[in-house]
Amino acid sequence: MARQAILGPLSVSMLPLLALLGCGGSRDDASRTPATAEPSSSAAMSSSAPVPAPAPPSPAPQTVSPPGAPAQVRAGALRGGDAQKPLATVNGKPIVTEQVFAVYRMSKEMLLRRGRMLNEEDDKALRVQSLEVVIAEELLYQAASANRVPVSDADLEAGVKQIKARAGSEEAYKKFLAESKLSEADVKREVGRNLQTEAYRKSLVAGTGVSEDQAKKFYEANVQKGMFDVPEQVHVQYILVKANEKDPESVRIDARKRAEDAAKRAAAGEDFAALAKQYSQDPTAERGGDIGFFPRGVMFPKFEELAFNGKPGEVTPVFETPTGFNVVKILEKSPESTRSFDEVKSALMLDMGRLMEQDIVRAKIQELAAGATIAILDAAYARPAPPVAAAANAAPPPKP
Repeated sequence: MARQAILGPLSVSMLPLLALLGCGGSRDDASRTPATAEPSSSAAMSSSAPVPAPAPPSPAPQTVSPPGAPAQVRAGALRGGDAQKPLATVNGKPIVTEQVFAVYRMSKEMLLRRGRMLNEEDDKALRVQSLEVVIAEELLYQAASANRVPVSDADLEAGVKQIKARAGSEEAYKKFLAESKLSEADVKREVGRNLQTEAYRKSLVAGTGVSEDQAKKFYEANVQKGMFDVPEQVHVQYILVKANEKDPESVRIDARKRAEDAAKRAAAGEDFAALAKQYSQDPTAERGGDIGFFPRGVMFPKFEELAFNGKPGEVTPVFETPTGFNVVKILEKSPESTRSFDEVKSALMLDMGRLMEQDIVRAKIQELAAGATIAILDAAYARPAPPVAAAANAAPPPKP
């Protein structure tokens, strides 16, 4: 049973439970090329510096986007040693390895689902930021407790009931508790902590919002910069018969033959969706090979060349990509365009509002961090000092 499915999208204040969860599931789209991420721009942190906030209101922890060459890191890379080993303290409250590992694991698996890999440098940055996220959440929880933010018994019971419902049955829930070495009191305490922290977070942003006029001004200031441009896109169905260059020649010949049979039948007018369900070995086969609209730059070059150069209604000849032999039917094309304000208004107001809330919560966390005593106990989880600071702290060169 996937423990993540039981507890659902709770905030990182549920870390003692989240540490025991699995975050499985990924979308396999074999036609796509691996994505490349941009480096994170989060500020450096020292033992007394402000901590970057988790992105509110989303409960998922922030992640470091790896910029370098892919090199997958095993899931348990962080866990080594005692799960209860303190990595840091916040006003004397220990932050233990297991808590940080929960955020690290969720963050890493989100990156992997997006096709991003971690090299050693990226993995270290992710460990550092995972600790920062836990520290930020602890600061919020301590503030919530100090402000005596109330949590009703009804909300507490509803939260516990929600976890039990996700387990699927009372028996499954009890098994989950036994495997996780948790008691009912543990679950109730952590649900209460989560609710109290979220209530405090919401109190910080209460009354904020973005008006339509503010959104329109933002739109008008950025529309000429291309922020609301929609690139040319094409909508296709496709069939993939898997094979790669390392497969035996007999396997490759058979895969190509199956793809050519599918292409011949599709060109003769047979229903492509039915053929995809029969021939394709890609997960999209379930929906008739339909992968929707996509812009340039997300598929293998040969795939894009044939899809964008063809005409609606055409079926391509069989072509090979690193994942196997493909057949594509072009359904429709969408030219490059600019979305109007009315088209983006609702989403823009929502996104601007979220950014405003993030800024408010982040500022509060920085304020709390400035007045807190934060000690990083393991040097592996401390951000390196900026070059200027490192130079200032270095011993002066010897006089000639």
